[in-house]
Amino acid sequence: MTTTSLYVSSGGATARLSELDIIANNLANADTTGFRSDEPTFATALESALLGVRGRPVPRAPIHSFVESGPPATRHTSGAAARTGSALDATIDGPGFFQVQTPGGTRYTRAGNFQIDERGTLVTTAGHPVLGNGGPISVGARSARITADGSLVDLDGNPVGRLSVEVFDEPGELVKEGANLFRAPLLASRSEASDPKLLPGMLEGSNVQPASELARLVALQRAYDATMQVLEADDSASRRLIQEVSS
Repeated sequence: MTTTSLYVSSGGATARLSELDIIANNLANADTTGFRSDEPTFATALESALLGVRGRPVPRAPIHSFVESGPPATRHTSGAAARTGSALDATIDGPGFFQVQTPGGTRYTRAGNFQIDERGTLVTTAGHPVLGNGGPISVGARSARITADGSLVDLDGNPVGRLSVEVFDEPGELVKEGANLFRAPLLASRSEASDPKLLPGMLEGSNVQPASELARLVALQRAYDATMQVLEADDSASRRLIQEVSS
């Protein structure tokens, strides 16, 4: 086995295992409210060593470059909205994210399935306070519902708070932190939606397309098997060469 074939084959196998993890996570969250699916990214390793300053091949440079996995890229297309009828469920109709308060700071989510905790604070299902224009939204002992403009009103129609919806110029810059939360880079360009449009009593589903993910999984399995066959064939050739030289 040559060094080049070893790196090409093992690099391809590693990249496909990384892609398998991404597909598995997407499928596991196909029913997660507001989940954003990921897709693999790949970079060409050693490319700078193969190309000169003008982008031309360096003389006597190896003719192969190797693939390495990059960080997953998140698809920020919206999932389908489904009616729940709950007064504290809401879907953002368009771009933007709800803001929530966590021990690590402000985080962002598309999951609008909220509830009121024992202290009368509007929180996520994980217990993180939901932020309004003035901080966490305190509803108290009153029952409340979310309206189409993001306001929370009691049963008499009196306002008790307003959801804050943050819009990012480049949502792809957001970093997943698990539990359906995103972290924004310090310099991310953002603005608060002055007139948010919500769909009360509805929840946004995951944007995962299970049929597409399963098709990718089948293709990935075939590609991985082919890569492993190449590795095994090269390994057998190397063993035969060693035996011949040593005999």
